Amino acid sequence: MPLPGPALGIRRVRQHLSPFSTMSPGLDGPSAAPGILWDSNSSINASAPPSESDKRDEALARAEITLLAVMFVGVAGSNTLVLGALARQGRRQRAPMHVFITHLCLADLAVALFQVLPQLLWDITDRFQGPDLLCRAVKYLQMVGMYASSYMIVAMTLDRHHAICRPMATFRRGGARWNMPVLVAWASSLVLSLPQIFIFSLMRMPDGAYDCWAQFAEPWGSKAYVTWITLVVFVLPTAGIATCQVLIFREIHTSLYQKRKRIREGGRGRRRWPLGSREGRGGRARVPVGGAAEASRVSGAMAKTVRMTLVIVLVYVLCWAPFFLVQLWAVWDPHSPKNGPAFTLIMLLASLNSCTNPWIYASFSSSVSSELRQLLCCQRPGPILPEDSCATATSSLAKEIHS
Repeated sequence: MPLPGPALGIRRVRQHLSPFSTMSPGLDGPSAAPGILWDSNSSINASAPPSESDKRDEALARAEITLLAVMFVGVAGSNTLVLGALARQGRRQRAPMHVFITHLCLADLAVALFQVLPQLLWDITDRFQGPDLLCRAVKYLQMVGMYASSYMIVAMTLDRHHAICRPMATFRRGGARWNMPVLVAWASSLVLSLPQIFIFSLMRMPDGAYDCWAQFAEPWGSKAYVTWITLVVFVLPTAGIATCQVLIFREIHTSLYQKRKRIREGGRGRRRWPLGSREGRGGRARVPVGGAAEASRVSGAMAKTVRMTLVIVLVYVLCWAPFFLVQLWAVWDPHSPKNGPAFTLIMLLASLNSCTNPWIYASFSSSVSSELRQLLCCQRPGPILPEDSCATATSSLAKEIHS
């Protein structure tokens, strides 16, 4: 089996917390690197057994184990609680947004179970414990969680754009458990994670032990792979999310302006169109609403949904941007401080995003926050609130149409 790259003259500490950080500059032939997704160990001397200076920093390792344990409890616990709250009200009310939040929680649970937990165990044992098949499976599932969590936010943002700009099409779709954006997000995550199976394998280290490392056919392979992951997991989704948000805000601004203009110019008998319709601009979705008060309630529900989506997106960017910048720095700059505590702490920010998503949703949703309080107090499910502050545009329209 090929060995890791040449000596880097650094301590053998955990360079994990990155599902794809490569810490080896490569060889003239095939290059090997320790962990393109949730790194194992940094590169060690390939020409001699590990010396005392090659051993991992035990103090830093203990700190990382503690942080990973806290992260696992936070991600798994928070997403499980929100899923429990959604399940309690699932038979009584199923808003379209709840479908996306359910799958976002499932994706974040995949991060906890298949990404954080394996790395926590790996940190405790220092070396990967298991056969080659398990090594490839762990690396594959670690990447699935990362893709799914990212793409589910993209799917949710696209759905909000569709619901506000074409509300009747979304209303006809209803609150099915599965819809096309959700299916595409999961399918893309499963397919795009497949390279992990072929890149990673159980490799023999210079000291005779085996570890789960990445191997590339060309020295530049690690740079290309990390750059590719950065594009498809962070850069392109962020660009798509930002574009949808701009279009949503433009739609809200235009609709509110037209609504105020109609109220000023017309009487009570004039027909008013809710936010999201394209009356007067050739749109297909036209749903009359009784008056200014009803239109205001629809606009308020939509605006609050958009605010929630925007907060999730901003937290997503704040958590992921330092992580990917560090990854690109580590793989493109051979002199980067890969073993510093700051690098390790920044690696943790990616998983923090999976912990914050459910609480953001709960804070914006009156029904889910109420269910969470009842769940924590072991109370029976209460009545659904008359208007969920996180209801989507289509659910708000349905309430107004049938009122």
